[in-house]
Formats: sequence, structure tokens, C-alpha cells
Amino acid sequence: MLVKPQVVRVAVGTAGLVWSLLSATAAVPVIYCTDLFHPPDDPDDHFDLATVFALRQVELKAIILDQGLKQLRRPGAIPLSQLNHCTGRAIPWAIGLAHPLKHPTDPALDQPTEFQAGVKLILDSLRAATGQVMVATLGSVRDLVAAFNREPELCRKKIGRVLAFIGEASEPSFQEYNVSLDPQAYVGLMRSGLPVWWVPCFDGGLWQNRGHASFWRAPHRELLQGVAPQLWQYFIYALERETNDPIRFLSQPVDLQRKERLLAGQRNLWCAAVLAALAWPANKTATELFEFEPVDVVVTDNGLVRYSFGPGSRRVWRFKVRDPARYGPGMTAATARLLEQLAIRKGAPSGAPAGQDRGGF
Repeated sequence: MLVKPQVVRVAVGTAGLVWSLLSATAAVPVIYCTDLFHPPDDPDDHFDLATVFALRQVELKAIILDQGLKQLRRPGAIPLSQLNHCTGRAIPWAIGLAHPLKHPTDPALDQPTEFQAGVKLILDSLRAATGQVMVATLGSVRDLVAAFNREPELCRKKIGRVLAFIGEASEPSFQEYNVSLDPQAYVGLMRSGLPVWWVPCFDGGLWQNRGHASFWRAPHRELLQGVAPQLWQYFIYALERETNDPIRFLSQPVDLQRKERLLAGQRNLWCAAVLAALAWPANKTATELFEFEPVDVVVTDNGLVRYSFGPGSRRVWRFKVRDPARYGPGMTAATARLLEQLAIRKGAPSGAPAGQDRGGF
């Protein structure tokens, strides 16, 4: 039985809101599962990856690139290699399983060997950890659930929190995209009994947020106002679907026309600064902008979530917007602060125009 930790609420005000999202006591180990591609399906994944790299309280132990078959054609390893290069890191990564799970307890051992590395990296990372590891899933939850189905006791012992961005909070007729990628994996996660911190992508149908989803929209001009030149190049490379050498591109001068095109856009976001919750201490479940509250759920065989306590129900921690009026602006400000603070390694080639040290304006 899960015991509800004490809710810690933090001071109001713009600076206080940002601090409340980003503050944590110490770095925590994290396994990060993402449906990151190049060219991108949706560049929100590039913003999310840069954000989690910027979280100083997060120690990335492994990155799993979701949907292995698709990764062969559109490798998420490209943007990952760019951020590894910019930050001087060498975070282990692997592509995930190729096909959806056949049922919620499917260990996927029959899938091709070339797509097993993601599940193996999850299990190896858990075994190597001296304490608990946090897991973030942005996409299908296929590889995590397959890992759980192979070694459930290891996962129960070593996984401290699963921050899962997936699903629809209230509309039974709507199947959210991440669920559609692997419905049986979604059922498996929600029935697993793991400490799931559930972040529905929508609440009330497509593009809707009635208060129990993380979705918001952010202007690029606000998100990127203070980023380093290398990060400008990283985003331009993604959004303009570049094919030139990805590492060399980072050191090229920032093209001002391309930069203006980037600034003119906006981004649908679900994760970004919400990822700071990975590093929250055990007694923290809330900020002034959002919180996680316990709910009991029953999940049908086709992935429909019903709120009910009884036989077969599981308790999860569901996301809730606490201040709808300030949620979007506050999350945008927190994400922008993180992107601005992303630590570029000393000596990394800068693509800034002559006489310009930063990518701001």
C-alpha cells in the first residue's frame, strides 16, 4: 500500500514558481525513454531532451530510443549525439523493441535480437544502481514494461518513480497517441503496481486540458531567448530537417534568417520542465503550478482507464494543474530558464555570429 507523502508547497511569484519547479536536494539517477527521431515526428522531443540534459539534479544513466524499427530509418541518436557533444557527456543509449507487445505481460523475448538492447540497458542499469532509479517515459512504455515482465522483482526494488507521459485523463472515446503506439504496454504499466506518476497528455480529448493533463503551448521566442549558440544550431538542425554532419553543424555560424524562422514558431509541450519532478524528494508532490495526487484506477484490456477502487485496481499518482491561469506561462518560464542554463562544455565550438557570445537578443 502506498502512503501519501507530505505535500510541500513553495512560494509564489515568477522567480518562486521557477525555483519551486527546479529545486531538488541532490542529483538522482534517471533512465530516460523517448520517442526521439531525426527528422522529428514532433520537435517537442528535442526540447524535452535538452531540458533533461539541463537538469543539474538529474544524473542520466541510460537513454532508450523508443520504437526500434523506426529508429533505424530516423535515428534519434543524431540529436542525442549533438547534446552529448555539446555537454561533454557520453550517456549510454540503445534503441528499443521493434514491435508492440502482444499482451500486458509479454516479455518480448521473441522480438529480433537487434532490438533487445533497450530492454537490456534498462535492466543492466537497474542492477548496477546502488539505490533507486527514476524512470521517465516519453512515448510508448514498451521497453520499460518488457523489462518489468522479465524481472519484476528487480524493477519493484530499484525503480523509485515512473514519470509516464501518456494517456487521456477523462474522455473514454479518445485514444491518446502514445497509448496507440502500444496499447498492451500501457495496460501493463498501469496494472504493474510500480510507483507510477501518471502525466496524461490530454484531458477531455485532443488538444484539451481540463486540469489533469500537462499539455501547454509555448512561443519559441520565449523558450529560446537566452540559449547558447550551439543550442540554436541544435534546434535549427531538427526543425529544418537538416542532413549535413550533425556535429559539424553545431559549430557553424547561426544563420539569422533560420533563427528568425525558429523564433516565429510555437511548440506544443507536455514534458520539458515537468521533468524536474524526477528529482523531487520523496516528501514533495506539489508546486504552486501543479501537483500529483493519488487516484485508484482500473484499466480495461483495451487501455481504457476508469477511476475505481476495488478488485484489480491500482493506485497511481496523477498529474493535476493547480493554477490554470499561470500554468502555461510558468512552465514556459521554467523551461526557458533550464535551456538557458544548459551547461555547454568548455571549449565546445561556438556557432555564434562574429562578436556575439550568446544566442539571445
